[in-house]
Amino acid sequence: MALAFAAILLVAAAPAPQAVAAPDQATQAKAFVAELGQKAIDELADTDVPRTERRQAFLRLFRSYFAVEDISRFILGRYWRVASTDEQRRFQDVFVRTLAQRFLPFFEGFMQDDFTVTRVRAHTSRKDRYMIETLVTRPDAPEDQKVNIVWHVRAGDGGLAIVDVKTENISMAITLRSEYGAALQQAGGKVDALNDELSAKLADGAFAHGSSAAANGDR
Repeated sequence: MALAFAAILLVAAAPAPQAVAAPDQATQAKAFVAELGQKAIDELADTDVPRTERRQAFLRLFRSYFAVEDISRFILGRYWRVASTDEQRRFQDVFVRTLAQRFLPFFEGFMQDDFTVTRVRAHTSRKDRYMIETLVTRPDAPEDQKVNIVWHVRAGDGGLAIVDVKTENISMAITLRSEYGAALQQAGGKVDALNDELSAKLADGAFAHGSSAAANGDR
Protein backbone atom coordinates (compact mmCIF):
# COMPACT_ATOMS: atom_id res chain seq x y z
CA MET A 1 0.00 0.00 0.00
CA ALA A 2 1.40 3.37 -0.98
CA LEU A 3 2.33 5.39 2.08
CA ALA A 4 1.66 9.11 2.51
CA PHE A 5 3.39 11.16 5.20
CA ALA A 6 2.83 14.71 6.36
CA ALA A 7 3.86 16.90 9.28
CA ILE A 8 1.77 19.73 10.72
CA LEU A 9 3.67 22.99 11.18
CA LEU A 10 2.31 25.37 13.83
CA VAL A 11 3.23 28.85 12.69
CA ALA A 12 2.28 30.60 15.93
CA ALA A 13 1.47 29.79 19.50
CA ALA A 14 -1.87 31.59 19.31
CA PRO A 15 -4.71 30.09 17.22
CA ALA A 16 -3.73 30.42 13.56
CA PRO A 17 -4.11 28.56 10.28
CA GLN A 18 -2.08 25.37 10.05
CA ALA A 19 0.03 24.43 7.03
CA VAL A 20 1.13 20.97 5.95
CA ALA A 21 4.91 20.76 5.66
CA ALA A 22 6.72 18.39 3.36
CA PRO A 23 7.94 15.25 5.14
CA ASP A 24 11.65 14.97 5.72
CA GLN A 25 13.65 13.39 2.92
CA ALA A 26 14.59 10.27 4.88
CA THR A 27 10.92 9.47 5.48
CA GLN A 28 10.15 10.21 1.85
CA ALA A 29 12.93 7.90 0.69
CA LYS A 30 11.70 5.08 2.92
CA ALA A 31 8.14 5.48 1.63
CA PHE A 32 9.47 5.63 -1.94
CA VAL A 33 11.09 2.20 -1.66
CA ALA A 34 8.11 0.73 0.21
CA GLU A 35 5.83 1.93 -2.57
CA LEU A 36 8.07 0.43 -5.25
CA GLY A 37 8.15 -2.90 -3.42
CA GLN A 38 4.37 -3.04 -3.22
CA LYS A 39 3.89 -2.08 -6.85
CA ALA A 40 6.51 -4.56 -8.03
CA ILE A 41 4.79 -7.43 -6.22
CA ASP A 42 1.32 -6.28 -7.28
CA GLU A 43 2.26 -5.98 -10.95
CA LEU A 44 5.06 -8.51 -11.51
CA ALA A 45 4.46 -11.50 -9.24
CA ASP A 46 1.21 -12.95 -10.60
CA THR A 47 2.04 -15.51 -13.29
CA ASP A 48 -1.62 -15.55 -14.36
CA VAL A 49 -0.97 -12.11 -15.87
CA PRO A 50 0.48 -12.43 -19.38
CA ARG A 51 4.25 -12.13 -19.45
CA THR A 52 4.10 -9.27 -21.97
CA GLU A 53 2.00 -7.22 -19.56
CA ARG A 54 4.34 -7.94 -16.67
CA ARG A 55 7.34 -7.01 -18.82
CA GLN A 56 5.76 -3.66 -19.70
CA ALA A 57 5.05 -3.09 -16.00
CA PHE A 58 8.72 -3.83 -15.18
CA LEU A 59 9.89 -1.31 -17.77
CA ARG A 60 7.49 1.34 -16.47
CA LEU A 61 8.46 0.84 -12.84
CA PHE A 62 12.19 0.82 -13.51
CA ARG A 63 12.04 3.99 -15.59
CA SER A 64 9.87 5.68 -12.96
CA TYR A 65 11.85 4.77 -9.84
CA PHE A 66 15.46 4.43 -11.03
CA ALA A 67 17.89 7.08 -12.26
CA VAL A 68 18.30 5.35 -15.62
CA GLU A 69 20.50 7.99 -17.24
CA ASP A 70 22.85 8.28 -14.26
CA ILE A 71 23.12 4.50 -13.91
CA SER A 72 23.78 4.16 -17.64
CA ARG A 73 26.46 6.85 -17.47
CA PHE A 74 28.17 5.05 -14.59
CA ILE A 75 27.98 1.66 -16.33
CA LEU A 76 29.47 2.91 -19.58
CA GLY A 77 32.10 5.02 -17.83
CA ARG A 78 34.44 6.77 -20.27
CA TYR A 79 32.54 5.30 -23.21
CA TRP A 80 29.50 7.39 -22.29
CA ARG A 81 31.43 10.59 -22.98
CA VAL A 82 32.39 9.57 -26.51
CA ALA A 83 28.97 8.16 -27.42
CA SER A 84 26.56 10.31 -29.39
CA THR A 85 23.28 11.47 -27.82
CA ASP A 86 21.39 8.95 -29.94
CA GLU A 87 23.73 6.14 -28.87
CA GLN A 88 23.28 7.12 -25.22
CA ARG A 89 19.50 7.14 -25.53
CA ARG A 90 19.46 3.83 -27.35
CA PHE A 91 21.69 2.24 -24.73
CA GLN A 92 19.37 3.37 -21.93
CA ASP A 93 16.43 1.78 -23.74
CA VAL A 94 18.11 -1.51 -24.54
CA PHE A 95 19.75 -1.66 -21.10
CA VAL A 96 16.41 -1.47 -19.28
CA ARG A 97 14.89 -4.05 -21.61
CA THR A 98 17.75 -6.47 -20.91
CA LEU A 99 17.08 -6.07 -17.19
CA ALA A 100 13.40 -6.84 -17.73
CA GLN A 101 14.21 -10.03 -19.63
CA ARG A 102 16.85 -11.02 -17.11
CA PHE A 103 15.13 -10.28 -13.80
CA LEU A 104 11.38 -10.47 -14.39
CA PRO A 105 11.26 -14.18 -13.38
CA PHE A 106 12.74 -13.22 -9.99
CA PHE A 107 9.42 -11.64 -8.96
CA GLU A 108 7.20 -14.61 -9.74
CA GLY A 109 5.32 -15.91 -6.72
CA PHE A 110 6.17 -13.08 -4.33
CA MET A 111 3.64 -11.99 -1.72
CA GLN A 112 3.43 -8.65 0.08
CA ASP A 113 4.82 -10.14 3.30
CA ASP A 114 7.96 -11.20 1.43
CA PHE A 115 9.18 -7.59 1.22
CA THR A 116 9.78 -5.60 4.40
CA VAL A 117 11.40 -2.18 4.82
CA THR A 118 13.40 -2.27 8.05
CA ARG A 119 15.14 1.10 8.37
CA VAL A 120 16.59 4.12 6.61
CA ARG A 121 20.08 5.56 7.07
CA ALA A 122 21.70 8.72 5.79
CA HIS A 123 24.68 8.14 3.51
CA THR A 124 27.96 8.64 5.35
CA SER A 125 29.42 11.05 2.78
CA ARG A 126 26.59 12.18 0.48
CA LYS A 127 24.03 14.49 2.03
CA ASP A 128 21.55 13.83 -0.78
CA ARG A 129 21.69 10.04 -0.45
CA TYR A 130 19.76 7.61 1.76
CA MET A 131 20.15 3.89 2.24
CA ILE A 132 16.88 2.02 2.66
CA GLU A 133 17.35 -1.42 4.19
CA THR A 134 14.89 -4.17 3.32
CA LEU A 135 14.49 -7.87 3.99
CA VAL A 136 13.26 -10.08 1.17
CA THR A 137 12.12 -13.69 1.39
CA ARG A 138 12.18 -15.67 -1.84
CA PRO A 139 8.98 -17.68 -2.41
CA ASP A 140 10.96 -20.92 -2.61
CA ALA A 141 13.11 -20.20 0.46
CA PRO A 142 12.47 -20.93 4.16
CA GLU A 143 10.97 -18.06 6.15
CA ASP A 144 14.16 -17.63 8.18
CA GLN A 145 16.35 -17.23 5.08
CA LYS A 146 15.84 -13.57 4.30
CA VAL A 147 18.01 -11.59 1.91
CA ASN A 148 19.24 -8.16 2.94
CA ILE A 149 18.79 -5.63 0.10
CA VAL A 150 19.83 -2.00 0.48
CA TRP A 151 18.41 0.62 -1.89
CA HIS A 152 20.51 3.74 -2.45
CA VAL A 153 18.11 6.64 -3.04
CA ARG A 154 19.13 10.08 -4.24
CA ALA A 155 17.06 13.11 -3.25
CA GLY A 156 17.29 16.03 -5.64
CA ASP A 157 15.37 18.82 -7.31
CA GLY A 158 13.92 16.29 -9.73
CA GLY A 159 12.58 14.15 -6.90
CA LEU A 160 13.70 10.78 -5.56
CA ALA A 161 15.47 8.15 -7.65
CA ILE A 162 17.25 4.88 -6.96
CA VAL A 163 20.90 4.99 -8.06
CA ASP A 164 22.08 1.59 -6.82
CA VAL A 165 20.88 -1.60 -5.15
CA LYS A 166 23.12 -3.76 -2.97
CA THR A 167 22.26 -7.39 -2.31
CA GLU A 168 24.32 -8.85 0.52
CA ASN A 169 26.80 -5.97 -0.03
CA ILE A 170 27.13 -6.64 -3.77
CA SER A 171 26.47 -3.49 -5.81
CA MET A 172 24.21 -3.78 -8.84
CA ALA A 173 25.82 -0.74 -10.47
CA ILE A 174 29.39 -1.95 -10.02
CA THR A 175 28.52 -5.48 -11.17
CA LEU A 176 26.84 -4.17 -14.32
CA ARG A 177 29.71 -1.77 -14.99
CA SER A 178 32.10 -4.72 -14.94
CA GLU A 179 29.88 -6.81 -17.22
CA TYR A 180 29.25 -4.08 -19.75
CA GLY A 181 32.85 -2.90 -19.61
CA ALA A 182 33.96 -6.33 -20.79
CA ALA A 183 31.26 -6.35 -23.47
CA LEU A 184 32.36 -2.91 -24.68
CA GLN A 185 35.95 -4.06 -25.01
CA GLN A 186 34.74 -6.93 -27.19
CA ALA A 187 32.75 -4.40 -29.23
CA GLY A 188 35.87 -2.32 -29.85
CA GLY A 189 34.76 0.38 -27.42
CA LYS A 190 31.88 1.38 -29.70
CA VAL A 191 28.55 1.95 -27.97
CA ASP A 192 26.60 1.60 -31.23
CA ALA A 193 28.12 -1.86 -31.76
CA LEU A 194 27.22 -2.81 -28.18
CA ASN A 195 23.66 -1.60 -28.73
CA ASP A 196 23.36 -3.73 -31.86
CA GLU A 197 24.70 -6.78 -30.03
CA LEU A 198 22.37 -6.32 -27.06
CA SER A 199 19.36 -5.82 -29.31
CA ALA A 200 20.13 -9.02 -31.22
CA LYS A 201 20.51 -10.98 -28.00
CA LEU A 202 17.26 -9.56 -26.65
CA ALA A 203 15.49 -10.80 -29.75
CA ASP A 204 17.00 -14.26 -29.14
CA GLY A 205 16.01 -14.26 -25.45
CA ALA A 206 19.64 -14.55 -24.42
CA PHE A 207 19.11 -12.74 -21.12
CA ALA A 208 16.15 -14.82 -19.98
CA HIS A 209 18.34 -17.33 -18.16
CA GLY A 210 19.71 -14.66 -15.81
CA SER A 211 23.32 -15.46 -16.62
CA SER A 212 25.72 -13.05 -14.94
CA ALA A 213 27.65 -13.08 -18.19
CA ALA A 214 24.64 -12.26 -20.33
CA ALA A 215 26.07 -8.91 -21.36
CA ASN A 216 28.98 -10.80 -22.85
CA GLY A 217 26.74 -13.07 -24.85
CA ASP A 218 26.76 -16.24 -22.73
CA ARG A 219 23.37 -17.89 -22.72
